[in-house]
Amino acid sequence: MRDDPSGAALIDAARRALTEEVVPGLAGRPRYVALMVANALGIALREIAQADAVAHAWDRALPPGPEPEDAKRATLVAAIRAGGHDGDAALHAALLETATVASGIWKAPKAADA
Repeated sequence: MRDDPSGAALIDAARRALTEEVVPGLAGRPRYVALMVANALGIALREIAQADAVAHAWDRALPPGPEPEDAKRATLVAAIRAGGHDGDAALHAALLETATVASGIWKAPKAADA
């Protein structure tokens, strides 16, 4: 069972109310802070929307095993630095996918997309 509205929908409603109703009445530092909060809410929304894509990308990049994800990342980084994956096309593709998904989360959308 899923609650309605979803957490993402509530965050989006808060972000829209902030940008459409509060920000226009602000100036200076309060306006900057409100826009910074709205941007953070937008990032959180995109992260929620892309959670499956992020998990899929990292599942492809990280080695299998019972270790925690942070430990797997540290092992992978050490192996890459040591040259252990030079020329590994599959790993390159998986890491490129993680970067592409992350850039979609962290970049600010155009005004028409917001």
